Amino acid sequence: MKKLLRFFDAHIERMGMSIFCVILFFVVLAGIITRVANRPLFWTEEAARLCYIWMVFLGLSFGTKYDKHIRITILTEKLGEKIDCAFAIFWDIVTIVLFVWVSIYAIIYIDYVSVTNTFALGLNQGLCSSVVAIASILNVVRNFQKMVQVHIPAFKAAGIGRKEA
Repeated sequence: MKKLLRFFDAHIERMGMSIFCVILFFVVLAGIITRVANRPLFWTEEAARLCYIWMVFLGLSFGTKYDKHIRITILTEKLGEKIDCAFAIFWDIVTIVLFVWVSIYAIIYIDYVSVTNTFALGLNQGLCSSVVAIASILNVVRNFQKMVQVHIPAFKAAGIGRKEA
């Protein structure tokens, strides 16, 4: 069970993004081919849009996991490593609170739209909109992991380095 959880933790976003990227490619290709053949499929635009949305929202969590989001660090770098780590922890906490809030309202929204279906594919709107809640919960987990595994130890290590100097 631990192996499965470690595999899930290490690869869930990458696998999801890869799957949706491949589906997106083939759906768009099918749309292009059928339009050239003068027999367009009416559902390809909606399917491509949904795949793209899911891919982007999973990418948000992927970027959080590997700390690849844009940051402005000029001020914190000038103030020293301890302050830089403290700011990182502060922003992790702010981000966790924000994504918990988004998760709550995403779940409320899913409940609200789950009575309707998409136009072309006939999929439940709640299922299509669930990506916001899933990505938000993943972001809470990833930010918490980053804070506990990276930023707090770096903050403690920066404090030790200052005492020795």
